[in-house]
Amino acid sequence: MWTTSFEYPASAAPITLQVFGKGDAKSRQAALIYFHGGLFNCGSIETAYDLAHALSEHMVVVCVAYPLAPAMQFPDTIEVAYQALAWVCAHAKTIGADAKRIFVGGEQAGGNLAAVVSMLFRDRGLNCRNTLQGQILINPMLDALQTSKSLTAVADSACRRAWADYTQVASNALHPYVSPVNSCRLGGLVPAMIISSDSNPLRDEAETYATKLLLAGVPVQVQRLQDSAFNVSNQQHPAFDTLCQLIRQFTGSSP
Repeated sequence: MWTTSFEYPASAAPITLQVFGKGDAKSRQAALIYFHGGLFNCGSIETAYDLAHALSEHMVVVCVAYPLAPAMQFPDTIEVAYQALAWVCAHAKTIGADAKRIFVGGEQAGGNLAAVVSMLFRDRGLNCRNTLQGQILINPMLDALQTSKSLTAVADSACRRAWADYTQVASNALHPYVSPVNSCRLGGLVPAMIISSDSNPLRDEAETYATKLLLAGVPVQVQRLQDSAFNVSNQQHPAFDTLCQLIRQFTGSSP
């Protein structure tokens, strides 16, 4: 692992990137830009280490230490996430990655950022149009309105405070770059792998999003994994190895 960073005007400190794995000039590897789990107002890059280490033998994994709410909020947070994609595109050769095989992924709030970066890439593009190839969303937070049955069944969900800290004002909850599941324009997005867990409160919005993407013509793979006291990206989760294999297959990085 090695560490680098880039500047973002609204951030008091540079945005830290931690890079796991390194391809070489002859055999460049796929790159996964990974946004760690948490609920916008909590979480840390360290929680991504298990997954990054496990995947780094066959791909380059770039973990992003995006600033948390309320210190940073929408829309600055998504701009940081998009700039991370731009950084990897520009530095693909340096980190041993194939600039035409870049993926974004994340868990919980990180899954939201991965989904939104995919939307921004469609809407804005980059200098290299064929850069982004897919999005991997793990129990993603996709609905700031929090209307799903599985989430409303939770009496005191921490998601409520997290969304309030992130969105600044209530009207932002309606923005498609905040709540991708409520977007009316999902066509043209890169293929998705959407992973949920049996009793996770976010499972309904994740699977609703998968259905909407399919109806919009976006290729989608959907997996529901077993429950555990650990997040699925934690190596102590019983389905951790399954998760890693699913990601390797989706990115074309299987050994």
